[in-house]
Amino acid sequence: MSPSRPPFGPAARGGLSSLLLLTVPLLLGADDDFLREIEDQARRQAATLVTNSPTVPLVPDTGADRLETELDPAAFEQALRRSLPGTYTIYQQLNTKRKQQLYQAYQSDNRLTNISERAAQLLSGKP
Repeated sequence: MSPSRPPFGPAARGGLSSLLLLTVPLLLGADDDFLREIEDQARRQAATLVTNSPTVPLVPDTGADRLETELDPAAFEQALRRSLPGTYTIYQQLNTKRKQQLYQAYQSDNRLTNISERAAQLLSGKP
C-alpha cells in the first residue's frame, strides 16, 4: 500500500499561496475603487449641503454679544463675572495695570469676543 498523501501537501500549499498572491492585488484594487466611490459621493453631498444651506449670519449682531456700555470698573468686573466666567478667571490673574488695560479695551470695544481675546493677550504678557 502506498503511503497516503495529505490533501494539502507542499504542492497544494504552493498552488494555494500563488493563488492568494494573484488575487490579493485584485482585491486591494477593488477596495481602492470602493473608497474612491465613497469619497466622490461624500464630496457631492458636501457640495449639495453647502449650496443648499440658507445664508444665516454666524453671529447675529444683538446686544447679547456685548457688555453693557459705560460701566465703572467695579460694574465691569461684575459683568465679566456674570457674562464671561472664563475671562473673569483670567481677569483675576492680572495685575492692577493689566486690569486697567482690559477695562480700557472694554471702553473702546464692548464686544465679548474682543474682551476675551484681549484678556488672553494680557495674561500672556502681550502689550
